[in-house]
Amino acid sequence: MAMINRILDILNLIIAFVAMVLFSQMAASLFCRITGFHFGWGALFLGILGLSLYFVNAYLIIRFIKKNAPGVVELDAVYGKPMNDGEYLWEKTAGTGTVPKWVTWIGFASYACFVGAIMWLIVVL
Repeated sequence: MAMINRILDILNLIIAFVAMVLFSQMAASLFCRITGFHFGWGALFLGILGLSLYFVNAYLIIRFIKKNAPGVVELDAVYGKPMNDGEYLWEKTAGTGTVPKWVTWIGFASYACFVGAIMWLIVVL
C-alpha cells in the first residue's frame, strides 16, 4: 500500500508540473497578445518570470528558516562547509514544516517557467 501511495504522489507531482508548464505558456501567449510583441519574446518573458520566481523562492526560504529556526543560517555562514554527513545545517530543516509548502511551489513554478521557455523556443523557432 505504501508503494502505491508513493507512485500516486509522484504522478501527482508530474501532473502538477505539466499543468504549471502549460499555464506558463498560456501566460507567455497572453503577454505577447497584450503587448503586441512577436511570439519569440514569449520565451524571454518566461525566462524573466522563472528567474523572478526563483529569487523570490530563495528569499522566502531563507526568511522562513531565519524566522522558524533562528541561528541555522548564521551557523552555516560561519562554518561554510557541510557537516560530516555531507549536508549543510539548514538542509536538516527539510520536511520539518519550517518552510511552508506554498514557498516550495513557487520554486517548482520557476522550473516550470524554464521548461516552458525551452518548449516555447522549440515551437516558435
